[in-house]
Amino acid sequence: MANNRMTDEQLAEKYGRRSGGQPIDEPSELGYRCPRGHHMNDVMWSEFKEHIWCRVCKKDYHYAQDCRMMRPCWQSQAEFDKFIASLPQKPRVLKGIMHFPDCTIPHRKQEHVNA
Repeated sequence: MANNRMTDEQLAEKYGRRSGGQPIDEPSELGYRCPRGHHMNDVMWSEFKEHIWCRVCKKDYHYAQDCRMMRPCWQSQAEFDKFIASLPQKPRVLKGIMHFPDCTIPHRKQEHVNA
């Protein structure tokens, strides 16, 4: 099912369909959530460009107009800010950090002091 504003045919006409290929990162790995807050394995890239599919809602959502983002735990604030700045449309960003079960947070290098 398409989003609440357009049918599948209208989405295909306006945005086009994604070509084949394997995405490097899934939407949740980049911090995306559907408008109702579903994330992780519940969201995936839609067949339509600029859209995310929510398996729970069974709807396509535009990544910037509808979805929210939260900084993934594996990204520094500077990396996340750079990613947001690179997007054609700025999505709504939620405060906080989205933690993943296997996330390792890089530690700062400790400076060695000569005694």
